[in-house]
Amino acid sequence: MVTVLYESAYGSTADYAHALAARLGVTALPLADAPALSGSAEPLVVLSYVHGPLIPAASFVSKHDLGGRPVAVCAVGMTLLDVARAKDQLAGSVPEGVARFYLPGRLSYSTMSRKHRMIMWGIIKALQAKREGDRSPNEQAMIDSHDRDTDRVDLGELDQVVAWVEASRHPA
Repeated sequence: MVTVLYESAYGSTADYAHALAARLGVTALPLADAPALSGSAEPLVVLSYVHGPLIPAASFVSKHDLGGRPVAVCAVGMTLLDVARAKDQLAGSVPEGVARFYLPGRLSYSTMSRKHRMIMWGIIKALQAKREGDRSPNEQAMIDSHDRDTDRVDLGELDQVVAWVEASRHPA
């Protein structure tokens, strides 16, 4: 049976994990409730948020014995999707052979901790100090969405993950 694990900060990763699990006919579990994972040949999909260099899903697959099973990591974040895929932050963070996916997320300033709000404020002030023409589209998107709840979740992006699971279950 496919295993779907997740860690979520603002709910978008949990939404993706539960939607993916429903499509695969399984139940998504929080990383903290992960069952023993070695000994299975079925695919494992681990989803988590991205906070700067921190990607809990990448840390999880790097630190656990997952046996020879196929493994995918899905990073859910606010970086524009084409930028996240081109940057491929997971490439150096997960073992070779782990499939890597990037999914657009949600950022909720209305529920954000004071500490996180202050960090975001500092980042935005630094970006605003750049001349407008020198900002990347991703930097401008951060400025434009500052201090506003922003939801970019697109469950259709799970199609590629489902296709990977199916291909991993029935290799050619």
